Amino acid sequence: MKLLIDDTTARMHNLNANEACVFAAILKCTKSGRGWFANYRDLANALPFVISRPTTYRAVQKLLNLGLIYEDEKKVLFAVQNEQSAVQNEQSAVQNEQSAVQNEQKNLPPNNPFIINNEIMNEKEHATCAQACDTRENPIPFWSDIKTAFKEKGGQLPTGAINDIERKAFAAWQHASPAKKIKLLEAVKSGAHFKARLDWLIADFPEPIPDFLRGDETDADIVQVRYNGLFKLCTRETMNLFGLEYVRDWK
Repeated sequence: MKLLIDDTTARMHNLNANEACVFAAILKCTKSGRGWFANYRDLANALPFVISRPTTYRAVQKLLNLGLIYEDEKKVLFAVQNEQSAVQNEQSAVQNEQSAVQNEQKNLPPNNPFIINNEIMNEKEHATCAQACDTRENPIPFWSDIKTAFKEKGGQLPTGAINDIERKAFAAWQHASPAKKIKLLEAVKSGAHFKARLDWLIADFPEPIPDFLRGDETDADIVQVRYNGLFKLCTRETMNLFGLEYVRDWK
């Protein structure tokens, strides 16, 4: 797995090379919408250099203590992120606690620098976090997008450290499908959907279902897809939005 390391975050939170790479791996899987759901040994094996399971475990514990990552009720790890730095900039109230983890950066091979400041690698993800991501035709909103829309409609967000409501909201957002994220943001912006709490706003919005067609529509880019074992017709836009299995062009 090739990683893009946020060196600003690493310096701000005094992360060593191992901890920064573990955070980058979890962040990369968070961006795919799945989070990291494998064990510590698999996480260690996914990194671009040799790192032990105990070292990986200690790195995860430090990231949890710093509030840079979050573990949901299913033991899936997610990074707290925004669209600017991929790290939520609301951790200022969390003090950088003294870590019991020794700095193991000196154990890294000298030919494996861990800071990459250039473009994000466009490659197939590791199998444990592979998922169809942003298609550009239907860009998937960021976590900060729904928070901004909620606030613009009069919703109240906590300041400082993250509270239980925002943790629940973040977990609900991460488990939502790309289609739900897109439709939810549209509904909030238009005023069609709103709740007093951010976690309710996300959790109470139903997962959308695809709109299927008869096949005699005109001026439509129609494709045949497989949905729940059945062959259906829909627009190409709907296929991309819901990640449906393409069969063939209809017209």
